[in-house]
Amino acid sequence: MKTTLKLGLSAISLTSLLALAACGGGGDGGSGASGASVTPPSTPQQVNATDPYTGQPAGGTPTTQISGMVVSGPTIGATVTAYLLNPDGTNGATIGQAVTDAAGKYAMTLSQPPSGMIRLEAIGGTFVSEADSSAQKNVSLELVAPYVTTALSSFIITPVTHIASQRISYMAAKQGSTLANAYTTASSNALQIVTGNNVIASSNRSHGGIDYLSIIPGSAQDTLNTYADALIGIEYFGVKFDLPSHTAVRLLAQSSYSNSPSNTDSNGVILNVGKWIGSTFDESQPYTYAQMSSGVPNVDIASIVMSMNAASACANNDHAAYYARYPQPAGQITDYLDASACAVYTNNMAAIKAKTATNNRRKYVS
Repeated sequence: MKTTLKLGLSAISLTSLLALAACGGGGDGGSGASGASVTPPSTPQQVNATDPYTGQPAGGTPTTQISGMVVSGPTIGATVTAYLLNPDGTNGATIGQAVTDAAGKYAMTLSQPPSGMIRLEAIGGTFVSEADSSAQKNVSLELVAPYVTTALSSFIITPVTHIASQRISYMAAKQGSTLANAYTTASSNALQIVTGNNVIASSNRSHGGIDYLSIIPGSAQDTLNTYADALIGIEYFGVKFDLPSHTAVRLLAQSSYSNSPSNTDSNGVILNVGKWIGSTFDESQPYTYAQMSSGVPNVDIASIVMSMNAASACANNDHAAYYARYPQPAGQITDYLDASACAVYTNNMAAIKAKTATNNRRKYVS
Protein backbone atom coordinates (compact mmCIF):
# COMPACT_ATOMS: atom_id res chain seq x y z
CA MET A 1 0.00 0.00 0.00
CA LYS A 2 1.46 3.33 -1.00
CA THR A 3 1.00 6.25 1.34
CA THR A 4 2.19 9.82 1.05
CA LEU A 5 3.59 11.62 4.03
CA LYS A 6 3.53 15.41 3.78
CA LEU A 7 6.34 17.03 5.70
CA GLY A 8 6.26 20.68 6.56
CA LEU A 9 9.56 22.34 5.74
CA SER A 10 11.05 25.18 7.74
CA ALA A 11 13.57 27.72 6.68
CA ILE A 12 16.25 28.66 9.17
CA SER A 13 17.93 32.02 8.60
CA LEU A 14 21.01 33.09 10.52
CA THR A 15 21.94 36.80 10.79
CA SER A 16 25.60 37.52 11.30
CA LEU A 17 26.62 39.57 14.31
CA LEU A 18 28.26 42.83 13.36
CA ALA A 19 30.47 44.56 15.91
CA LEU A 20 31.24 48.22 15.34
CA ALA A 21 33.90 49.98 17.44
CA ALA A 22 34.44 53.71 17.44
CA CYS A 23 38.02 54.83 17.89
CA GLY A 24 39.15 58.27 19.16
CA GLY A 25 39.53 60.25 22.35
CA GLY A 26 36.31 60.96 24.19
CA GLY A 27 34.28 58.92 21.73
CA ASP A 28 31.65 56.41 22.92
CA GLY A 29 32.02 52.78 21.96
CA GLY A 30 28.94 50.74 21.15
CA SER A 31 27.96 47.33 19.78
CA GLY A 32 24.71 45.93 18.35
CA ALA A 33 23.59 42.30 17.88
CA SER A 34 20.70 40.65 15.99
CA GLY A 35 19.79 37.20 17.49
CA ALA A 36 19.28 34.11 15.31
CA SER A 37 15.70 33.75 14.08
CA VAL A 38 14.55 30.07 13.97
CA THR A 39 11.20 28.75 12.78
CA PRO A 40 10.62 25.36 14.41
CA PRO A 41 9.76 22.48 12.09
CA SER A 42 6.06 21.83 11.72
CA THR A 43 4.62 18.53 12.97
CA PRO A 44 4.47 15.89 10.21
CA GLN A 45 0.92 15.43 9.01
CA GLN A 46 -0.41 11.91 9.44
CA VAL A 47 -2.19 10.63 6.34
CA ASN A 48 -5.03 8.21 6.98
CA ALA A 49 -4.90 4.83 5.33
CA THR A 50 -7.47 3.89 2.73
CA ASP A 51 -10.48 1.75 3.53
CA PRO A 52 -9.86 -1.28 1.26
CA TYR A 53 -13.59 -1.81 0.69
CA THR A 54 -14.51 1.74 -0.33
CA GLY A 55 -11.24 3.04 -1.72
CA GLN A 56 -11.84 6.18 0.35
CA PRO A 57 -9.82 7.55 3.29
CA ALA A 58 -10.54 5.57 6.45
CA GLY A 59 -12.95 7.09 8.93
CA GLY A 60 -11.81 8.66 12.18
CA THR A 61 -8.49 10.26 13.00
CA PRO A 62 -5.11 8.59 13.61
CA THR A 63 -4.56 7.19 17.10
CA THR A 64 -1.95 5.27 19.04
CA GLN A 65 -4.43 3.79 21.54
CA ILE A 66 -5.72 0.30 20.78
CA SER A 67 -7.35 -2.42 22.86
CA GLY A 68 -9.24 -5.67 22.47
CA MET A 69 -9.34 -9.34 23.43
CA VAL A 70 -7.81 -12.66 22.44
CA VAL A 71 -10.64 -15.17 22.11
CA SER A 72 -10.90 -18.84 21.34
CA GLY A 73 -12.22 -18.74 24.81
CA PRO A 74 -10.90 -15.66 26.69
CA THR A 75 -7.13 -16.26 26.57
CA ILE A 76 -5.10 -15.43 29.67
CA GLY A 77 -1.43 -14.45 29.54
CA ALA A 78 -1.04 -14.10 25.77
CA THR A 79 1.59 -11.62 24.58
CA VAL A 80 0.08 -9.41 21.90
CA THR A 81 2.58 -7.68 19.60
CA ALA A 82 1.70 -5.03 17.02
CA TYR A 83 3.66 -4.81 13.76
CA LEU A 84 3.50 -2.56 10.75
CA LEU A 85 2.60 -4.66 7.71
CA ASN A 86 4.95 -4.80 4.74
CA PRO A 87 3.57 -4.74 1.17
CA ASP A 88 4.37 -8.45 0.82
CA GLY A 89 2.29 -9.31 3.88
CA THR A 90 5.24 -9.93 6.20
CA ASN A 91 5.70 -8.22 9.56
CA GLY A 92 7.54 -4.93 9.62
CA ALA A 93 8.64 -2.86 12.60
CA THR A 94 7.29 -3.62 16.07
CA ILE A 95 5.17 -0.73 17.32
CA GLY A 96 3.62 -2.04 20.53
CA GLN A 97 3.17 -4.93 22.94
CA ALA A 98 0.85 -5.95 25.78
CA VAL A 99 -0.18 -9.04 27.77
CA THR A 100 -3.79 -10.20 28.14
CA ASP A 101 -5.39 -10.17 31.58
CA ALA A 102 -7.62 -12.72 33.30
CA ALA A 103 -10.50 -11.79 30.97
CA GLY A 104 -8.38 -12.11 27.83
CA LYS A 105 -8.26 -8.32 27.39
CA TYR A 106 -5.31 -6.17 26.36
CA ALA A 107 -4.57 -2.50 25.80
CA MET A 108 -1.49 -0.80 24.41
CA THR A 109 -0.10 2.51 23.27
CA LEU A 110 1.56 2.23 19.88
CA SER A 111 4.87 3.96 19.30
CA GLN A 112 3.38 5.74 16.29
CA PRO A 113 -0.05 6.20 14.71
CA PRO A 114 -0.01 3.76 11.76
CA SER A 115 -0.80 5.14 8.32
CA GLY A 116 -1.34 1.69 6.84
CA MET A 117 -2.17 -1.88 7.77
CA ILE A 118 -0.90 -3.54 10.93
CA ARG A 119 -0.76 -7.12 12.19
CA LEU A 120 -1.48 -8.11 15.78
CA GLU A 121 0.01 -11.43 16.85
CA ALA A 122 -0.98 -13.14 20.10
CA ILE A 123 1.56 -15.69 21.31
CA GLY A 124 1.10 -18.05 24.24
CA GLY A 125 -1.48 -18.03 26.99
CA THR A 126 -4.23 -20.50 27.85
CA PHE A 127 -8.01 -20.64 27.70
CA VAL A 128 -10.86 -22.96 28.65
CA SER A 129 -12.64 -24.53 25.68
CA GLU A 130 -16.38 -23.91 25.54
CA ALA A 131 -16.88 -27.28 23.87
CA ASP A 132 -15.49 -29.60 26.56
CA SER A 133 -14.24 -27.33 29.38
CA SER A 134 -10.67 -28.49 28.72
CA ALA A 135 -7.65 -26.26 29.28
CA GLN A 136 -6.13 -25.38 25.92
CA LYS A 137 -2.85 -23.73 24.96
CA ASN A 138 -2.75 -20.85 22.52
CA VAL A 139 0.25 -21.08 20.18
CA SER A 140 -0.36 -18.17 17.82
CA LEU A 141 -3.35 -16.17 16.65
CA GLU A 142 -3.16 -13.21 14.27
CA LEU A 143 -5.27 -10.31 13.09
CA VAL A 144 -4.61 -7.87 10.25
CA ALA A 145 -6.23 -4.46 10.65
CA PRO A 146 -6.58 -2.37 7.47
CA TYR A 147 -6.08 0.83 9.45
CA VAL A 148 -6.01 2.19 13.00
CA THR A 149 -8.08 5.28 13.76
CA THR A 150 -10.47 6.50 16.41
CA ALA A 151 -13.18 4.74 14.37
CA LEU A 152 -11.35 1.40 14.42
CA SER A 153 -9.15 0.81 17.44
CA SER A 154 -10.70 -2.24 19.14
CA PHE A 155 -9.47 -5.56 17.78
CA ILE A 156 -10.73 -9.01 18.81
CA ILE A 157 -8.13 -11.62 17.85
CA THR A 158 -9.68 -15.02 17.09
CA PRO A 159 -9.15 -18.13 14.95
CA VAL A 160 -11.29 -16.44 12.27
CA THR A 161 -9.05 -13.34 12.12
CA HIS A 162 -6.07 -15.72 12.10
CA ILE A 163 -7.35 -17.50 8.99
CA ALA A 164 -7.80 -14.16 7.23
CA SER A 165 -4.33 -12.95 8.29
CA GLN A 166 -2.63 -16.10 7.03
CA ARG A 167 -4.36 -15.86 3.67
CA ILE A 168 -3.49 -12.16 3.33
CA SER A 169 0.19 -13.06 3.72
CA TYR A 170 -0.10 -15.87 1.20
CA MET A 171 -1.86 -13.73 -1.42
CA ALA A 172 0.57 -10.83 -1.05
CA ALA A 173 3.78 -12.89 -0.92
CA LYS A 174 2.97 -15.80 -3.23
CA GLN A 175 0.38 -14.40 -5.63
CA GLY A 176 1.60 -10.81 -5.93
CA SER A 177 -1.69 -9.36 -4.73
CA THR A 178 -1.92 -5.84 -3.36
CA LEU A 179 -2.61 -5.66 0.36
CA ALA A 180 -5.98 -4.03 -0.32
CA ASN A 181 -7.11 -6.84 -2.61
CA ALA A 182 -5.67 -9.51 -0.32
CA TYR A 183 -7.45 -7.98 2.65
CA THR A 184 -10.91 -7.78 1.09
CA THR A 185 -10.68 -11.25 -0.44
CA ALA A 186 -9.37 -13.01 2.66
CA SER A 187 -11.52 -11.19 5.21
CA SER A 188 -14.77 -11.50 3.28
CA ASN A 189 -14.14 -15.23 2.82
CA ALA A 190 -13.30 -15.74 6.50
CA LEU A 191 -16.72 -14.41 7.53
CA GLN A 192 -18.41 -17.58 6.33
CA ILE A 193 -15.65 -20.14 5.94
CA VAL A 194 -17.09 -22.35 8.68
CA THR A 195 -20.63 -20.95 8.88
CA GLY A 196 -21.80 -21.13 5.26
CA ASN A 197 -24.61 -18.70 4.53
CA ASN A 198 -24.81 -17.92 8.26
CA VAL A 199 -22.44 -14.97 7.78
CA ILE A 200 -20.53 -13.21 10.56
CA ALA A 201 -21.20 -9.43 10.68
CA SER A 202 -24.14 -9.91 8.33
CA SER A 203 -25.80 -6.62 9.30
CA ASN A 204 -23.54 -4.83 6.79
CA ARG A 205 -22.32 -7.33 4.23
CA SER A 206 -20.46 -4.70 2.19
CA HIS A 207 -18.24 -3.78 5.15
CA GLY A 208 -18.36 -6.92 7.28
CA GLY A 209 -14.71 -7.75 6.62
CA ILE A 210 -13.75 -4.72 8.70
CA ASP A 211 -16.66 -4.51 11.11
CA TYR A 212 -16.08 -8.02 12.47
CA LEU A 213 -12.65 -7.04 13.82
CA SER A 214 -14.35 -5.29 16.75
CA ILE A 215 -17.15 -7.78 17.42
CA ILE A 216 -16.88 -9.77 20.64
CA PRO A 217 -18.22 -13.26 19.84
CA GLY A 218 -21.49 -13.88 21.65
CA SER A 219 -22.11 -10.18 22.36
CA ALA A 220 -25.11 -8.11 21.28
CA GLN A 221 -23.13 -7.07 18.18
CA ASP A 222 -22.73 -10.72 17.14
CA THR A 223 -25.78 -11.04 14.90
CA LEU A 224 -27.56 -14.37 15.49
CA ASN A 225 -24.55 -15.48 17.56
CA THR A 226 -22.82 -16.45 14.32
CA TYR A 227 -19.29 -15.55 15.41
CA ALA A 228 -19.60 -17.48 18.67
CA ASP A 229 -20.99 -20.43 16.69
CA ALA A 230 -17.92 -20.41 14.44
CA LEU A 231 -15.50 -20.51 17.35
CA ILE A 232 -17.29 -23.24 19.28
CA GLY A 233 -17.61 -25.20 16.03
CA ILE A 234 -13.82 -25.16 15.70
CA GLU A 235 -13.60 -26.39 19.30
CA TYR A 236 -16.05 -29.24 18.67
CA PHE A 237 -13.96 -30.16 15.62
CA GLY A 238 -11.04 -30.55 18.03
CA VAL A 239 -13.21 -32.69 20.31
CA LYS A 240 -14.41 -34.88 17.43
CA PHE A 241 -10.89 -35.75 16.30
CA ASP A 242 -9.16 -35.36 19.70
CA LEU A 243 -6.96 -32.48 18.57
CA PRO A 244 -5.54 -29.61 20.61
CA SER A 245 -7.35 -26.40 19.69
CA HIS A 246 -4.25 -24.86 18.14
CA THR A 247 -3.87 -27.87 15.83
CA ALA A 248 -7.49 -27.53 14.71
CA VAL A 249 -6.87 -23.85 13.90
CA ARG A 250 -3.65 -24.68 12.04
CA LEU A 251 -5.37 -27.24 9.83
CA LEU A 252 -8.18 -24.84 9.00
CA ALA A 253 -5.78 -22.00 8.18
CA GLN A 254 -3.39 -24.11 6.09
CA SER A 255 -6.24 -25.49 4.00
CA SER A 256 -7.83 -22.09 3.33
CA TYR A 257 -5.28 -20.19 1.26
CA SER A 258 -7.33 -20.48 -1.93
CA ASN A 259 -10.96 -19.95 -2.86
CA SER A 260 -11.39 -23.73 -2.84
CA PRO A 261 -10.41 -25.03 0.60
CA SER A 262 -9.13 -28.59 0.55
CA ASN A 263 -7.22 -31.08 2.66
CA THR A 264 -3.91 -29.92 1.17
CA ASP A 265 -1.59 -27.04 1.95
CA SER A 266 -0.57 -24.23 -0.42
CA ASN A 267 1.88 -26.58 -2.17
CA GLY A 268 -0.75 -29.23 -2.81
CA VAL A 269 0.63 -31.56 -0.14
CA ILE A 270 -1.88 -33.45 2.00
CA LEU A 271 -2.04 -31.79 5.42
CA ASN A 272 -0.23 -33.62 8.17
CA VAL A 273 -2.19 -33.69 11.41
CA GLY A 274 0.13 -35.35 13.92
CA LYS A 275 -0.50 -37.77 16.78
CA TRP A 276 -0.65 -38.01 20.54
CA ILE A 277 2.54 -39.50 21.97
CA GLY A 278 1.80 -40.07 25.61
CA SER A 279 0.73 -36.74 27.10
CA THR A 280 2.06 -34.68 24.18
CA PHE A 281 0.51 -33.99 20.79
CA ASP A 282 3.33 -34.18 18.24
CA GLU A 283 2.41 -32.44 14.98
CA SER A 284 5.47 -33.93 13.27
CA GLN A 285 4.18 -37.50 13.63
CA PRO A 286 2.99 -38.86 10.27
CA TYR A 287 -0.79 -38.93 10.19
CA THR A 288 -2.54 -37.04 7.41
CA TYR A 289 -5.88 -35.33 7.14
CA ALA A 290 -6.92 -37.82 4.49
CA GLN A 291 -6.33 -40.61 7.00
CA MET A 292 -8.32 -38.80 9.67
CA SER A 293 -11.30 -37.61 7.61
CA SER A 294 -12.82 -38.04 4.17
CA GLY A 295 -13.70 -34.34 4.14
CA VAL A 296 -11.83 -31.05 4.31
CA PRO A 297 -11.38 -28.91 7.44
CA ASN A 298 -13.78 -26.06 6.69
CA VAL A 299 -16.55 -28.39 5.49
CA ASP A 300 -16.08 -30.69 8.48
CA ILE A 301 -16.37 -27.71 10.83
CA ALA A 302 -19.27 -26.13 8.93
CA SER A 303 -21.23 -29.38 9.24
CA ILE A 304 -20.64 -29.35 13.01
CA VAL A 305 -21.85 -25.74 13.24
CA MET A 306 -24.98 -26.64 11.29
CA SER A 307 -25.59 -29.68 13.50
CA MET A 308 -25.20 -27.50 16.60
CA ASN A 309 -27.83 -25.07 15.40
CA ALA A 310 -30.19 -27.73 14.10
CA ALA A 311 -30.01 -29.82 17.28
CA SER A 312 -30.72 -26.71 19.36
CA ALA A 313 -33.67 -25.74 17.15
CA CYS A 314 -35.07 -29.26 17.41
CA ALA A 315 -34.63 -29.42 21.19
CA ASN A 316 -36.33 -26.05 21.68
CA ASN A 317 -38.92 -26.59 18.93
CA ASP A 318 -37.76 -23.29 17.47
CA HIS A 319 -37.22 -24.04 13.80
CA ALA A 320 -37.54 -20.36 12.93
CA ALA A 321 -34.26 -19.70 14.75
CA TYR A 322 -32.52 -22.25 12.55
CA TYR A 323 -33.86 -20.76 9.33
CA ALA A 324 -32.89 -17.27 10.51
CA ARG A 325 -29.32 -18.55 10.60
CA TYR A 326 -29.62 -20.61 7.42
CA PRO A 327 -32.07 -18.75 5.17
CA GLN A 328 -33.86 -20.75 2.50
CA PRO A 329 -34.02 -19.57 -1.11
CA ALA A 330 -36.69 -16.96 -1.79
CA GLY A 331 -40.12 -18.52 -1.96
CA GLN A 332 -39.05 -21.84 -0.42
CA ILE A 333 -40.81 -22.68 2.84
CA THR A 334 -40.12 -26.39 3.26
CA ASP A 335 -39.23 -27.33 6.83
CA TYR A 336 -36.39 -29.82 6.59
CA LEU A 337 -36.17 -30.27 10.34
CA ASP A 338 -38.61 -33.16 10.55
CA ALA A 339 -38.32 -35.88 13.19
CA SER A 340 -35.85 -37.88 11.12
CA ALA A 341 -33.54 -34.93 10.45
CA CYS A 342 -33.72 -33.81 14.07
CA ALA A 343 -32.66 -37.27 15.18
CA VAL A 344 -29.64 -37.21 12.85
CA TYR A 345 -28.45 -33.78 13.99
CA THR A 346 -29.03 -34.56 17.66
CA ASN A 347 -27.18 -37.87 17.42
CA ASN A 348 -24.28 -36.21 15.58
CA MET A 349 -23.73 -33.76 18.44
CA ALA A 350 -24.22 -36.44 21.08
CA ALA A 351 -21.55 -38.61 19.45
CA ILE A 352 -19.05 -35.73 19.46
CA LYS A 353 -19.75 -34.79 23.07
CA ALA A 354 -19.42 -38.42 24.15
CA LYS A 355 -15.74 -38.34 23.15
CA THR A 356 -14.97 -35.78 25.83
CA ALA A 357 -14.59 -38.36 28.60
CA THR A 358 -11.79 -40.29 26.90
CA ASN A 359 -10.08 -37.60 24.81
CA ASN A 360 -6.44 -36.80 25.47
CA ARG A 361 -7.13 -33.10 24.86
CA ARG A 362 -9.26 -33.13 28.01
CA LYS A 363 -6.49 -34.78 30.04
CA TYR A 364 -3.42 -32.90 28.84
CA VAL A 365 -2.48 -29.37 27.85
CA SER A 366 -0.32 -29.79 24.76
